[in-house]
Amino acid sequence: MPATTERFIVRPDREGFAIIDMWTGEPALIAMTPQTGISEEDAQHTAQLLNRRALASDRTVRQ
Repeated sequence: MPATTERFIVRPDREGFAIIDMWTGEPALIAMTPQTGISEEDAQHTAQLLNRRALASDRTVRQ
């Protein structure tokens, strides 16, 4: 399995899909709500947004 550079990944869970924060190994939180049990489409979209935000933050720190 290739290494990923994305901080947030989508994984199946018991009730749908979860967005996992690779830094912590825990479900991502949005407004203190764990992102679990959501549709695959919503999980993929949200993970993409979170990864964009994380990447933008990383660039800001490096400058």
